[in-house]
Amino acid sequence: MNALRIGLIAPLVLAVAALGACASDPPGSAEPQVSATTTGSAEPSLGGTFPVNGRDLYLECWGEGEPTIVLEVGEGRLLSDLDVLRAAFDSQRRVCSYDRANKGRSGSAPTPRTGEDLVSDLHGLLEAAEVPGPYVLVGHSAGGLLVQAYAATFPDEVGGVVALNPVPPWKPWSTSGMRIMTAGERRGEAEYMEGANGESLDYRSISGQIEDQPVPQDTPFSLVISTVDQCFSPEDVCGRTYAAYESIMKRVAGQWAMGEYTEVRASHEIYADATEEVQAAIDDVLSLAQIR
Repeated sequence: MNALRIGLIAPLVLAVAALGACASDPPGSAEPQVSATTTGSAEPSLGGTFPVNGRDLYLECWGEGEPTIVLEVGEGRLLSDLDVLRAAFDSQRRVCSYDRANKGRSGSAPTPRTGEDLVSDLHGLLEAAEVPGPYVLVGHSAGGLLVQAYAATFPDEVGGVVALNPVPPWKPWSTSGMRIMTAGERRGEAEYMEGANGESLDYRSISGQIEDQPVPQDTPFSLVISTVDQCFSPEDVCGRTYAAYESIMKRVAGQWAMGEYTEVRASHEIYADATEEVQAAIDDVLSLAQIR
């Protein structure tokens, strides 16, 4: 899929590619899975559902060794979506992935899902499953914003953060990227960011979870995004807003004292198209996390 995952851009392009119609994903639907050959451990070292906040959440962990890598997938995706990254690291250390509430093998939860809901769920799940920290959080797209929210809320538990093509934070996006859109696009974007998306994620609330806390200044952070080449055309909403997205991402990385920013030529599924570059970013964060 050749699309930039920023708000309105994602549901429009995804729907055209998957359904041949210009409409957003229906709630609870999963995006098409990316095919990738994976190796790594044959069986998870830990797997099952655990009671968290009145619901059951499903988790799998592979391998052993610290710090533990926790994978946070994109909107609508299942825990296996980042298997190519799991397989690259589970022979060296523990790698965990889970299904968020309302997806896969996890139980249901009220929607829209706020930043507090999502961070509390992951924190409770790691505790219930007795997954040892510190955690190096790796998140793609929606997950790229969520891992920042978790690190802001529980900085003492986090050894490092890697964000891949993350959804942009609401405030700068609404004042820069959305200003380039037409009136209709802005309305659709605002609705999307407030929960009218494939997983009913309230991106404004998740952004607020980050803004309400100081950025962890002693935590290594790597932000990796795809270049504008992923857009269909310079004239579509992706192409028109890409420069604003790029500028916001540079500022996000710059807020972290140990922040790194990288652009690679890839589609939105950067972990599949630029696996080596993504692995290198994770390796760099792991190296820094281990010497803290």
